[in-house]
Amino acid sequence: MQKSCEGNGRSYAYSFVICQYIPDARFEHSNALINDKLYFFGGATDITNSSSEVIYIDLSSTFDIFTPPFKKVSAGIPVGDNLATCVSTPDNSTIFLIGGRMTSKSTAVYKFDPISLQWTIPIIDGFNNSFINRNEINAVIDSKGKTYIFSGTDYNEGNSAVGSKIFYEMSLFDTTSMTWSTLTLPTNILPRIDYSATLLPIGLIIYIGGHTKLTPSSAYTFTSFNDILIFDTKSLSWSNKTASGATIQPRAGHSAVLIKDGNIIIFGGANGAAQVYHDLAVLNTNTWIWSVPSNSTVNAPPSLIFHTANLYKIYMIIAFGRKTTQIVVRPYVYSNNIYIFNTETYSWVSSFNEVSQGTPTNKGGTSTNQGGLSTDNGNSSTYKIILYVVISIGFIAFLFGIFVCYKKFYKNRKEIEKNLMSEGLYNSDLYDKEKHGNRVA
Repeated sequence: MQKSCEGNGRSYAYSFVICQYIPDARFEHSNALINDKLYFFGGATDITNSSSEVIYIDLSSTFDIFTPPFKKVSAGIPVGDNLATCVSTPDNSTIFLIGGRMTSKSTAVYKFDPISLQWTIPIIDGFNNSFINRNEINAVIDSKGKTYIFSGTDYNEGNSAVGSKIFYEMSLFDTTSMTWSTLTLPTNILPRIDYSATLLPIGLIIYIGGHTKLTPSSAYTFTSFNDILIFDTKSLSWSNKTASGATIQPRAGHSAVLIKDGNIIIFGGANGAAQVYHDLAVLNTNTWIWSVPSNSTVNAPPSLIFHTANLYKIYMIIAFGRKTTQIVVRPYVYSNNIYIFNTETYSWVSSFNEVSQGTPTNKGGTSTNQGGLSTDNGNSSTYKIILYVVISIGFIAFLFGIFVCYKKFYKNRKEIEKNLMSEGLYNSDLYDKEKHGNRVA
């Protein structure tokens, strides 16, 4: 803001500059949530295909989507990276950056300490060197620190006719024992890339969408959103579920989060390079039925691909990504924005209010608030009114108590004075002491 002032024939100009870090727009980045900080790693920008930047947002305070409080970490990734994946350990002490198109081929795993902001290369027993260059993956980590990384591709291998090499395997990385193992896929399970991976509390990983290959030499095809692939982390076995409900267009590069009522919300993605419909959809993991909230298009962000999504309490936070349209336009346009979806009201909101967040109801079933207003908002107003009434009554009672005590003290004082006068003890000296020293003989 600039303001000019004139006086005594002189003109003065005052400039006030608010310094706020604004990151480059990007997509194909990775991210991880540690306590109240949401970190973003690397990605592809207009400047570079593999950024080494580390950016974060502090979720412990209120902000709006127009001025997100991005901050840049001075210690960037030792290498440039995009199309990687991240996991944070259960104790929130460490973030592992895994795979991606790294500018160095010495390793595929880096360890980040969010306290010291230092990067190290961990020593992993049994590491599979063929995992180096692995990208277009999505990892999940369980409560015991075991990380599961399904399939993936190596863009350095393959040919232009069928694309890069795809891997028919599941990689297991135990962050507690620092060991690595690899499971070969059963013959009836097809590999996938650019999918979403969501871990349910019961130990099932839900894989949705993405590309697949019928054979190693065939071209990539999109997987149907009715074909839900499931991996059981307890038995290390695979299964399929057939979903029904609303028609969700096949896509890749979308995001998914598990919300507190047990549903999975997916957002964005693209079919080829074009926009998909619907941008946002909900999968009920009890009934395996797809639905689209009726008000999910109101104030919705632009269609995005290779963005990230995280659930923080009741908010799904969408960050960065490449914008898509029905007609493919080049050069591509990237985003450096934050978008917020309230998973209680199933609506897009413009501000993140950490203080006023509630707890979703109807856990384990279909949300009763889809397409409607949050019933908690009405309850919150009622609670506030009741609280104000209770406080008012308490304050009035406190004032009445003070009045009663004062009246009783005044009455006792009069009684003492009356007794003293009747006994002839109320002389002028005693009166002065009583009046000015507040003492009673």
